Amino acid sequence: MTGVLLNVLGVEVHAQAPASLLAPLALYGPHAALIRPVTHRVQVQVRPGRRAPGPEAFTVRTHSAQVQVTPVGSTEVWIHGATQDAHLSVGREGSVITVHTDSAGPDEALMVAFTEVLRTQGFLPLHAAVLDQEGWVTALLGPSGTGKSTALLGALLSGARPVTEDYGLFEPATGLLHGLDAGLRCLPDTLARVRAAVPDLPEPPVVRGKALVTWEMLGAGQRWHAPLTHVEVLRRDGSEVSVRPLPLAQRVMNLWAATGVPLLPANRDWTNTAIGTLARELGWSERTVAHQTMP
Repeated sequence: MTGVLLNVLGVEVHAQAPASLLAPLALYGPHAALIRPVTHRVQVQVRPGRRAPGPEAFTVRTHSAQVQVTPVGSTEVWIHGATQDAHLSVGREGSVITVHTDSAGPDEALMVAFTEVLRTQGFLPLHAAVLDQEGWVTALLGPSGTGKSTALLGALLSGARPVTEDYGLFEPATGLLHGLDAGLRCLPDTLARVRAAVPDLPEPPVVRGKALVTWEMLGAGQRWHAPLTHVEVLRRDGSEVSVRPLPLAQRVMNLWAATGVPLLPANRDWTNTAIGTLARELGWSERTVAHQTMP
């Protein structure tokens, strides 16, 4: 594949690689609402062979897997996945991701490298469900299984508008949360709950092993961008729902869990500053979710 692959908020990707290898980047687009005038170009290229992690390599857990990371310097890093190793070099005008692999299959390493580029351009990745309800734009945080998608579905059926179901990019410079998901990705039990609430639901397509119930199917109009105002941390515990304030230290801890580990030194400093600002300036609460309400 040659030419422009996608444009995410002005970060434009050009690739010379098989489409199957580039599949992880499908998470980011194409979304017309995320396209901006280009401010940073990323070149993706492929080389044969693998590169072993260095002695200083450390493990980074992503949302769906884990990779090994070998630091090189202030602007370079190696990301070692299951079937490929990606070398990232970040420059002021553009970045280069060189994928070393003997397979054309997809791997987490490429997406981790691109996510790091987005951080250098001022975007904080957040694994969260985000909704707009009566002027409050709330990010729902919590580990997998705490009920973010279930809580989001309940809010949508009560008239809220979705921003994203699982993953978004927060832009501290503007205060906007940019949504990346076009609907709810449902396992069979969650899909059954959706069908009970929406009896005339069309048959949803299956994407990456889950049924994709689009916002249109739910009759919910998506906001691709929204100014984040609140954060609610979900905790699966107890026998009844309760809501309480969240101490500052726990806010910071939950934000770090939602954004993941930045790989480059400058990104670590920037992420720490961004998290500190979010922890202090937004409205925060913790909601305890009863066990029996979970799927």
